[in-house]
Amino acid sequence: MKLADEMMVGTSNILQTCEQPAELTQEDFEDLFGEPSGTFFHECQKLIESLDFRYDILKGPFREEVFLRVLNTLHQDLEVAGKHRKQRWEDGWGENLSQFRSTGYDLAALAPKFVRLQEIIRLRGEYVRPYCDQFESNFVKVLRQWMFKKWFHSIDHIYEFGCGTGHNLIDAAVLFPDRPLYGLDWSQASQVILRLMKEYHGFNIVGREFDMLDPDASFALNPQSGVFTVGAMEQLGNQYHAFLNYILAQRPQVCVHVETLYELYDQSDLFDYVAAKYLEKRKYLRGMLGTLQALEKEGHLQILGTIRTFGSLYHDGYSVVIWKPL
Repeated sequence: MKLADEMMVGTSNILQTCEQPAELTQEDFEDLFGEPSGTFFHECQKLIESLDFRYDILKGPFREEVFLRVLNTLHQDLEVAGKHRKQRWEDGWGENLSQFRSTGYDLAALAPKFVRLQEIIRLRGEYVRPYCDQFESNFVKVLRQWMFKKWFHSIDHIYEFGCGTGHNLIDAAVLFPDRPLYGLDWSQASQVILRLMKEYHGFNIVGREFDMLDPDASFALNPQSGVFTVGAMEQLGNQYHAFLNYILAQRPQVCVHVETLYELYDQSDLFDYVAAKYLEKRKYLRGMLGTLQALEKEGHLQILGTIRTFGSLYHDGYSVVIWKPL
């Protein structure tokens, strides 16, 4: 995707650390996702065993170099989230659509272009350098498997809002081949991609235009449905209330948001402080978790879990909050 503001500052040429190599194991993922030791789903275990999750923890001058990169970025003019960026996303998903067609409808072509390879990762309060350039995407693969197996196993209809290329729905289509899947996005290119996925791969999937900033109340969710978002609500900034109200009114069985959650940062810690400032600078999602907590106190919903997993260079974009309307 040609989103220049997502591609800022060239990859740092950090080649050494002061630590021995580390590796995420099944036990680490269980701990990050709040699961009891030894209970991870078999599909997740197989993924972890097949993928390279080795990394170096950056210390001393190497860690300081990363902090300088982040601080320098915070002093730049950064494009903010909002409706004005719609054409950028249309262009970005259009680029994926073109590649999808040119590769003979290879699903690998649907990976978002803004996920940077060979980049530093935020993990457990540290900047780390992965050995595998697909570390971020591979981590999300495990997260998706866990999310679908744990929260959508008894759901009849699955909806992803802000689905983009539909790459998150591929795992759902494989895990639940007989269940109807719905990909909703404000991009026309997104809907074309989903039609082609159904035509050439046989996925039970339907695409539909949907603006999360201005939800169509006439679009009704099916009974026994589940809703999820991945990195989509961050683009709503503080204009998320209309979408939350829409979901509350539709009363799905479960809602899972894999998003940046501003309220989880401890701003007395420099590592978290710079991530929070990045969100403020970009005007990304802010206030939603507090709103959900307030609605829970009023008896409108129940929060089933809040999890902080990992992040890319500038912020933790893969935290999770799970809730359901009451």
